[in-house]
Amino acid sequence: MQKKNNDKAIKEEDSEKTDSPFLHLALELLGDLPERAREIAQKRFGFFSGKEETLEKIGKDYGITRERVRQIIVDMNKKILKKKNNLNFKKFESQVIFTINEKFGIIGKSELIKTMAGDDKKEAKAMVFLCICSDKIFKIDSEEIKEALYTKKDAVENSILVGNAAKEILGKDEHLLDDKEITEKISKKMERHFSREEILSHLAIIKGISKNSFGRWGISSWTEVSPKGTREKIYTILKEKKKPLHFLEIARIMDEVGLSKKEAHPQTIHNELIKNGKFILIGRGIYALREWGYDDGTVRDVLEEIFKEKGKPLSKEKVLQEVLKIRKVKKATIMINLGNSKYFFKENGLYFLKKSKKASK
Repeated sequence: MQKKNNDKAIKEEDSEKTDSPFLHLALELLGDLPERAREIAQKRFGFFSGKEETLEKIGKDYGITRERVRQIIVDMNKKILKKKNNLNFKKFESQVIFTINEKFGIIGKSELIKTMAGDDKKEAKAMVFLCICSDKIFKIDSEEIKEALYTKKDAVENSILVGNAAKEILGKDEHLLDDKEITEKISKKMERHFSREEILSHLAIIKGISKNSFGRWGISSWTEVSPKGTREKIYTILKEKKKPLHFLEIARIMDEVGLSKKEAHPQTIHNELIKNGKFILIGRGIYALREWGYDDGTVRDVLEEIFKEKGKPLSKEKVLQEVLKIRKVKKATIMINLGNSKYFFKENGLYFLKKSKKASK
């Protein structure tokens, strides 16, 4: 019976190693530390809860100052550094360094976690702890760079160079750029050659610039990059698609690209389109941006404006063509309005605006 229990314990331990290799290694390195130091490390790095606790919170739990907690963490790191020849740790360290170097010597913390630990929160926390314990892997979180890990100092410098070039370009152009456009523009500004992949890798960790939901780069504060409310999200979609859209299609796209955390409600979107002056109804449920040159008014109003602008009689085909440029309506609807004898009349196959004929007399 005792042997069976031992076998079961061994199997459970082996299973834990397989399922959570980073967590198992972290606990292995902490194994010979005093119990309080182990507990503090686990709380500080969130091995089990998945949530990192503050120095102040931990200090209150143990009746010590936050500075004392910080010192315990520092001493723990020093002790673990002495174990840098641990075969499992060296294997882990090599794996992380390889992953970082694949990203040209620097990688965002979140990307490294996603690459190596996936969605496992415990593994992610343990992995970050192990990286901090290495004297070959360095952490950065500065004014220019998002929280990242690097192995080469010049990689940090390269990221800043690429980031500064991108900000200058975007600030001057004042419009979104796709991967091809921004990498070509940055390449022309750099003194040394950077590959397309290297530029994009550096851009991913720069503060102040981001990709929007459609994969285009811009300044993070731009509405089209970081839309907040429903109105801004609708605006972003219409700007991206560069054409009028039905409110149901706008809702579908919003869900498709993940612009909204919750499922988009078509009626909410429709209400926003109706009440906001940035948008204009140009057909049944179809909206455009006013900045594209669309104006308010009925189909008849549109017809009147077209005749006034052209200043001459128009053929049926020309009238339809001009109206459909600015209104998404059926041709039959246009012809019904054109047949209103109070405002328009037909002569020798051409249509006239009645007011224009009166004015010419």
